[in-house]
Amino acid sequence: EKAGKKITPKLLLEAIRTLPEEKRKAVLLYYFEGMNDTEIAKLFNTSRSTIQYRRTSSFELLRKYLEENADEWDEW
Repeated sequence: EKAGKKITPKLLLEAIRTLPEEKRKAVLLYYFEGMNDTEIAKLFNTSRSTIQYRRTSSFELLRKYLEENADEWDEW
């Protein structure tokens, strides 16, 4: 729950799907597969800082999507 709005697993998945492919892969591998930035960088033959940027810059995109699409929490 964020700012009185309900964020469901389905909504989170939809938000992740809206990310550009390179950012989506970095987020999924880091948070859901448990890989670190160095491991992901090796996988994609890029620098660790690039992967870190892709991953952390995704937060603003995800936050915006979730705020715009989350349902108002109804306690009734």
